[in-house]
Amino acid sequence: MTRRRHAPGVRLAACALLLAGSAALLGACAGGQKKDEPSPWEKAADAKPADGKPATAPSEGASAAAAHRTATPLEAQRAREFFSAAVQLEASGKPAAAVGAFERAFELDPGLSWAGLDAGLLRERAGDDGRAVALYQRTLEADPGFAPAGQNLARAWIRLGKAEEGQRALRSRLAQGDGVGLRLGLAELLLATGQLDDAEAESRAALKASEKSVPAMVTLATVYGRKKRYELARMVLENARQVDPDEPAVWNRLGFTELALGNRPQALEAFKAAAALRPDYPEAHANYGALLADADDFAGAARELELAVKYAPRAAGAWLSLGNAHRGLQAFDKAEAAYRKALELDPGLTDAHFDLAVLYLDVEKPGLPTLKRLEQGVAFFDAYEKAGGSEPRVAAYRKDAARDIDREKKRLAREEKDRVRKEAEARKKAEEAAQEAAKPAAAAAPAAAGGPAGTAGQAESAGPTAPAPAVKATSPAAKAAPAAAKPTAKPAAKPAAKKAPAATSTPGGAASGGTRGSPGTAGGKLGEEGGDK
Repeated sequence: MTRRRHAPGVRLAACALLLAGSAALLGACAGGQKKDEPSPWEKAADAKPADGKPATAPSEGASAAAAHRTATPLEAQRAREFFSAAVQLEASGKPAAAVGAFERAFELDPGLSWAGLDAGLLRERAGDDGRAVALYQRTLEADPGFAPAGQNLARAWIRLGKAEEGQRALRSRLAQGDGVGLRLGLAELLLATGQLDDAEAESRAALKASEKSVPAMVTLATVYGRKKRYELARMVLENARQVDPDEPAVWNRLGFTELALGNRPQALEAFKAAAALRPDYPEAHANYGALLADADDFAGAARELELAVKYAPRAAGAWLSLGNAHRGLQAFDKAEAAYRKALELDPGLTDAHFDLAVLYLDVEKPGLPTLKRLEQGVAFFDAYEKAGGSEPRVAAYRKDAARDIDREKKRLAREEKDRVRKEAEARKKAEEAAQEAAKPAAAAAPAAAGGPAGTAGQAESAGPTAPAPAVKATSPAAKAAPAAAKPTAKPAAKPAAKKAPAATSTPGGAASGGTRGSPGTAGGKLGEEGGDK
């Protein structure tokens, strides 16, 4: 079968990410919203935390007072010690211990915003959405201008399907006091619901409050990109790059802008730069990996996407792209596992069914018969279309699959026919060999029964004549003796026969030899032979 690269398109993570201390989390970009629920600002997320305890949201009482509390010098020092320990724990692969240390640092010093944010990131990565939302809220209460907390809070609400509730909550909080973090969080929620003009207004308001806010510039560029004002978006990003050239979110958003302008090589370089700035910035690795896979650099793509899912294990899109990279490497099991993980995280991700279909049609699976593999590929196309997926090329793929299935069935039929023929030939040869092996045994059976008696009879009848063959064998003269005796039978030889008595008086072996009824000459000849011996 001809190997094909099937994909509905390059999948890129569309939301900008912010990094906090030692961790980063990839948030979803859109989602359905539930209506008529209490404001998330007054009530923590409905999602129950991992330990079953309700998450606490900031309020007008003790929580708000704690958020605005100023740490003593000793508390601030201890908080930084806990923060340093948490960074080391997270780097050594101990997230559970790290999150506890981050939370302890934030409790000791509410002004240590990065501690609150990192604690929320690790909670969110572990699937504890309730506590993550509560930590982001508390961080914003302590510092309303902290942009990363506002953006991550907005993305958590989007992923939970609460974008509209989040908008109401942030507008309510902004009525109490302004803050760049609050406004950028609101801008993210407005972008997710398609309210581009309002999102632009909030981004501009954030920039007015903080002219050199790089997160505000990136959000504004994102709005311009959604409005297809790509040149303006690039100009804003160039300004952001002048302020902070090492901010990966700037390079990541620039990659989207260059891609929209048709500058694919520049986009690839921008994503590469973003990924190189931070190993724990998953969106950049996901986007860079997706473009590498599209360029057939599947090994490089797999490396980048493995980093993406490491730091964003709940990002279904990153798992989907990782599956494409492994499919390009002909690594069937790894590709299938990545696609199924994407479906587990997002059952509505129809592209996963499409990619599974292509995987089963194009890549050999160890231990799975070809016919079953092809038929399973067609079944995944069925699931893709049943789930609402639409791809014009599916008809052509189905046609190719039907042709391959027909060829495989014919090949199997030929193999079965050859197998039956070979088995028949083998049976015939075995039967012939058995018959040949039985012939000596059949011939030996009569001999074993009658041979001894016949030998004895032959010995009895041959006993008296046994010396005769010996005499014939001793001398050729014995054969000539009858010919020499023939003249004695003629009448002309009678006078010689009358003289025979004279011969009897001669002494010697010749006379005794002649008395056996043969002439003396014959007896003499026999004597000569005896003498020679």
